[in-house]
Amino acid sequence: MFLGILICLSFVLCEAGNRPPNIHIQPENRDIFFKPGETIEVKCAADGNPKPKYIWKRNGEVFNPSGQDDRVVQLPGQGTLVFNNPEPKDEGIFQCFADNGYGVSASIKVNLKEAILKKFVYVPKTTHRVKAGKALTLPCTPPQSNPPADVYWVYRSRDGRWEAVNFNKRVTMDFEGRLRFTNTKKEDEAGGRTYCCMASNYLMRDNAIGPEHEVKIIGGTEHKRPAHELWTSPSDQFFLKGQTLRLKCIFAGSPTPEVYWERLDAPLPGRAKIKSFGQELRIYDVELSDAGQYQCMGLNTQSSQRATKAFNVRIESAPYWTEEPVDVEAGVSETATFICRAGGIPKPDYTWFINGVPLEDGQGKIGVRDPRIYNNLRFFKPNQNNITLINLTRDDHMNIQCNSSNKHGYVFSDVYLNVLAEKPIIVKLPPAQKKVTEGQSVILECLVTGKPDPIVTWYRGTSRITGGRFQILSNGNLHIAKVVMADAGDYRCQAYNIYGNATSSACKTQIRSKTRITQYPMDLEVIAGFDAKFTCAGSTDFDEANNMQIYWEKDDKRLFDNKQRVSQNFHDNSLTISGTVIRDSGVYTCVVTNGLDEDRAYTILTVKGRPDPPSSVEIERCRDDSATVKWIKGIENNAPVQYFIIQYNTSFYPDQWVSAKSVDYTQSIARIDLQPWANYTFRVIATNKIGTGQPSQHTQRVCRTNPDRPNRNPRNLRSIGDKRNTLKLQWTPVNEIEHNGPGFKYQLTIRGKGSSKYDTYSISNWKDCKIEIQINNTTYTPYFVRLHARNSVGVAKEDTVDQILYSFEDIPKVHPYDVAVVYAGDTYANITWSWDSKWLEEDGKRRDIRGDMKGFKVQYWQTDKKLSSFYETEVLIADIMLANNSPKDQKILSENVLYKLSPYSSMQVQIRVINNYYAGPPSEPVSFKTLEGVPGPVQWLAVGKRSSNSVTFTWMKPSEEECNGILIGYDIGYQTVDGLNLGAFQDNILQIDDPNAEFALLGGLLPAKKYRVHVFARTSRGRGEGTFIEVSTTLKPSLAPPVVGTSDITKSSINVSWEDEVTVREQEVHYVEFRKKGASAWQKSLDAVQRNYMVLTDLESGTDYEIRVVVFDGLHRKYSELKVIATAGLAYPRSIAANYVWLIVMLCSGMIVIAVTMTIFIIYRRRRNVKDTPRYKRGIVIMDSIYKRRFVDNPGEDDPADKLLVKGHPKNKHDAKRGHMQVVRGKLFYRGRAYERVKDDDKFVRCVDNTSVSDYQDENNSERRSLYGSVSDYEVDTYSDDYYNSYDTEKDSYCKKYDQSDYDSQEYDRYSVNDRYNYEHNDTRRRKESTDQNEESDQDSCKDEGEEIERPEAENFDFDSTDNGQQTNTGSYGSYDDEDDNDDDEEEEYDDSYTDYDDENSSSDTDSDRSFIKVRNKISLMDEENNTGNSDMDDDDEDSENGEDSQSLYEDDVEQDKHLLSENNTRSVLTTRRPESHLEGGCNGNHRHQEHLLKKYSYNSKPS
Repeated sequence: MFLGILICLSFVLCEAGNRPPNIHIQPENRDIFFKPGETIEVKCAADGNPKPKYIWKRNGEVFNPSGQDDRVVQLPGQGTLVFNNPEPKDEGIFQCFADNGYGVSASIKVNLKEAILKKFVYVPKTTHRVKAGKALTLPCTPPQSNPPADVYWVYRSRDGRWEAVNFNKRVTMDFEGRLRFTNTKKEDEAGGRTYCCMASNYLMRDNAIGPEHEVKIIGGTEHKRPAHELWTSPSDQFFLKGQTLRLKCIFAGSPTPEVYWERLDAPLPGRAKIKSFGQELRIYDVELSDAGQYQCMGLNTQSSQRATKAFNVRIESAPYWTEEPVDVEAGVSETATFICRAGGIPKPDYTWFINGVPLEDGQGKIGVRDPRIYNNLRFFKPNQNNITLINLTRDDHMNIQCNSSNKHGYVFSDVYLNVLAEKPIIVKLPPAQKKVTEGQSVILECLVTGKPDPIVTWYRGTSRITGGRFQILSNGNLHIAKVVMADAGDYRCQAYNIYGNATSSACKTQIRSKTRITQYPMDLEVIAGFDAKFTCAGSTDFDEANNMQIYWEKDDKRLFDNKQRVSQNFHDNSLTISGTVIRDSGVYTCVVTNGLDEDRAYTILTVKGRPDPPSSVEIERCRDDSATVKWIKGIENNAPVQYFIIQYNTSFYPDQWVSAKSVDYTQSIARIDLQPWANYTFRVIATNKIGTGQPSQHTQRVCRTNPDRPNRNPRNLRSIGDKRNTLKLQWTPVNEIEHNGPGFKYQLTIRGKGSSKYDTYSISNWKDCKIEIQINNTTYTPYFVRLHARNSVGVAKEDTVDQILYSFEDIPKVHPYDVAVVYAGDTYANITWSWDSKWLEEDGKRRDIRGDMKGFKVQYWQTDKKLSSFYETEVLIADIMLANNSPKDQKILSENVLYKLSPYSSMQVQIRVINNYYAGPPSEPVSFKTLEGVPGPVQWLAVGKRSSNSVTFTWMKPSEEECNGILIGYDIGYQTVDGLNLGAFQDNILQIDDPNAEFALLGGLLPAKKYRVHVFARTSRGRGEGTFIEVSTTLKPSLAPPVVGTSDITKSSINVSWEDEVTVREQEVHYVEFRKKGASAWQKSLDAVQRNYMVLTDLESGTDYEIRVVVFDGLHRKYSELKVIATAGLAYPRSIAANYVWLIVMLCSGMIVIAVTMTIFIIYRRRRNVKDTPRYKRGIVIMDSIYKRRFVDNPGEDDPADKLLVKGHPKNKHDAKRGHMQVVRGKLFYRGRAYERVKDDDKFVRCVDNTSVSDYQDENNSERRSLYGSVSDYEVDTYSDDYYNSYDTEKDSYCKKYDQSDYDSQEYDRYSVNDRYNYEHNDTRRRKESTDQNEESDQDSCKDEGEEIERPEAENFDFDSTDNGQQTNTGSYGSYDDEDDNDDDEEEEYDDSYTDYDDENSSSDTDSDRSFIKVRNKISLMDEENNTGNSDMDDDDEDSENGEDSQSLYEDDVEQDKHLLSENNTRSVLTTRRPESHLEGGCNGNHRHQEHLLKKYSYNSKPS
């Protein structure tokens, strides 16, 4: 296909290869200047086929470059002429022609001229003498110059150097080159230098200097003259369209006039500018509409009448194209028309040329004689703007030129006519594929060439397209308006003319859905400097989603993301403008496109800012007392101006601008009041709601006011009494701007009180503000004083009055009295003092105060530190006087509070009377002491060692002066630091109570964290001012286990030491964990921070302990190697037994089976012999819950200690139901009868007989409280079972005497259940063997000391365990020496471990999942064998009867116990909650029934 296109194009080029020439390069300027000897070129180049030949004409004659002595050459391949060495003879009008046989193309005509600059005509130096203030003009006639020369004025010094004259509104130059002085001054003499006119030709690079002019100014005073015309542009002015309009007015006058411009018939256009200090009006690129009436005005302060000059401006125009001819290529038999139409003032004329030859004859020239044109009916000229040639043939190719000219210039155009005959060729085929969005209009290209013009048709598929939304354009393209989905298909075009036809390939057209904006940006208004953000979102056809993009435009120009302040977020397609400025305001467009179509959403950003400064600030009128200022409002920057501020400065203070007036935003002119004899300039500032804008440029014109009298006198006239024998006066000087004229001075008059003589003093220096007059009067003498201001015009307009002023003051002679300190705090004290009211009177002032009484001066200091701690404060009379004056000679009591005292210090205070300059003698010092306060900061704070979770720091306590009391310690606090943010303040958990401490460690910190650590010293009043330091913890290093060592091993202690492998963690926390070998729970020592050892105490002797050291950094722990260390000494038996735990378990199991069987058998045998006896239906049982209590019975030589240990204190009421005992040593409820012991003379004696439970609750509270606490400490309950039958409670009372000194506090060991069983079994056997030996001796001893008490034997043990065999409830039993029955009790230890027990479920032990021990203990009091042996009882018969009853009841109880044990029907009914106490006692009592003694169980009070 590509090859086919090339062949077609070649054919087209061959057929259409012949084309008339066309000049496309020619000179830009119609005047070309050359400097002789310097190369110059005249450009000319044309195209065409075949290539054209060039012909030059000079002044209408053929010019041959080759015949010019090789000075002129023509560049090869083009017509450009190069003059290597131009000469004046080369001047002329040149025109280039290009001819290739098919036509002749012509260029514009150019005028080649020689550049010249002639010299000024010689004129001798001229001297101009002029009076100061008059106008002056220095003439200048510029010499001939091509191109025209630029004119300047320069100074010529005596040494021949040149210096440019700087123009201003007083010295300027008119358009003709003359130098104008609107008024002359002495400075215009220029120090003897002369003025010269200089003409400069830029092309010649040469200057010409005119005649010298010397200026002499006559007189030194400038004569004032009103404004009048000195030179102006001509009244009638015309300018060409596109040029720059320039009008100038120079007005003479003194002072220099201001020049103003206006247009009389319309406002000045926006292109107008005021130049040359207001004297020149320029309008750039002038338009025809700028024609009209203009006026300039000159005004100065010497006249209110303006000098004016009016101008009539006409605008004309050289010709310019309105319809320029174009090239025409047509086919055979077609028509060619050329239109040439131009505008201009005056109206231009037209001249047609055919191949460079005029179309018509004229001015002696023969016109075109070409038969195709001349007298040919196919050619005709309807009017001067149109020529037409019809029925074209292949020979009608030619060049046609049109020239339109008037008196101001011409325009020239060169075009061609080319006639072709060729068959259709599709130069640009339709695309193979076209994607279009529905609703769009689309053009399918089919660019066709051929002559005559081919006819183009389009097809979709096989159907021809006609009309409707389908339109075939003149160039062959197909235009489809507002496509729909049904327009999709294959399109092709076909072109044909008389020479043939051509058909294109198919164009597959696809229709896509529209792209739409789904989220539109909103209009924004922001203040300059703030950010603006627009958001936008859109959607498109699914097949084009990957091509969709969103971008932004501002004012129809795309914004790119490479700007500093403008950025687009491509995640949400938002546009952010950071730090907006006024120029960011505009219309922003969100464009969503997929390459096929787009959707746009417009939004407006309005950036509001401070207004721009006003422009054209001018003084419209200047008078002696006021000035009128006008201005033009500047750009508001999207926030309307609210008001304008007019400011002025003067020659007195040129750098100080004073706000004179504010006017409403609607005003553009303001009247300002002025001071006489000053030079004013003004500026204007605009203000809107955003803020105040920049000030405008100050006015170029200066407003000067005439002198006048001063408006006022000096202010603040006063006397200064600090110098003895002197009347010293001071005042505030009058500002220079208020002098209102020259010769300003002050006049002072003084008269003594009671005298008629005035003394007058003149002060000529206006800056002076004081005067001292020597006098010999007494202190504080009154004078009448008056001060005037005046200048050369006269005295101030303001009237003056006499003021009474006083002479010098002296030291007061009196002092306050009755000074007292009413109350002293830590840093303040309330003081009072007395003084006389007569000190305020005239006589008192002169005699006692010796001046005007100002008040009091309170002076205070620390005792013994007066020089370093001396302070003083003044108390003014105005602050302490009452509203009503006190009577004469009345004592006045005043008070004041002293602040900033030193806490905890001995202070002294004294008071003086003061006048304006002196202090009187002090009062007697009064001593007082301030209270203790909070301390000051520590003197310094430094960081010590740091780790990942701790830091140490040291400090020095506050200085002695800042302790402010007695230090009692220091408080430590800290907070985290995160950049500029501080975390919450936290106090350290452990504060320091040592006042001498200077070191602390702060732990529990996070690794790699910055902290601010505060240290506060503390007294009893609280913490003082803190000192802080910032420190960062280190990165957390990897922990390494410490290396452990032991030493100093004793029976109860081990010294454990360690060493860290990494020394950097010496601040980590260490502690020791230890446990008995085989135990599961670890015990923990205290933390060790600053040491590497720890002593473990309270260990058991002869015991193996597992020991390890733990290092902790606040987040992680590392453990050392486990070590097993044995304490010194022998292990306890239970410890030895623990080493054979499996053997003991087997032995205990067998012993339990045997014991249970024997117990059941014995109970059964005894119950068979018990008589039936009535029983109570209810009974009372108590349980003593005091910690670690035990009672020792009969610690004699023959009988081992009989121990009764009670349960631990119950944790709550529910715990009172756990584990039951029916008897407690020292207190017993048995069959309704109570037994207890009461302390009396360090002995325990029988205390209660026939006492019921209610009696126990109501009586003898004081005695029982000493042993068991108050009755409220007991919980009372009764059995619900028929445990007891009715029984006569008036019988059987027992008591036992104990020796308190025989009781010792014991320690208790922990035993397992098996150990306890072994112990009890051995104990029962041992007791049975010793019963017979000690029976009679015990009876005798008991009879001597009291009535004997029978001890029933233990009847039953019942152990229950859980299904998994693990024992969950263990206790500790008392132990004693089996080999020596008379030894004292050994140490016992017990555990307060409880077994949860539910009375309601006690009968279902086999179903319980919980392991516990149920112990059923019963002690019966028996007296059957001692009915007749107790001689101390009151009634022997009754005792005998009771003994028999007791035996029968005992047997009944055994059966009852058996029944109860089988049902697990035990209950705790009375529990004591009394704290730990110990009872001691001893007795060699009756041991007949000690084989019935129930073995007691103890529990450790501390939870395991």
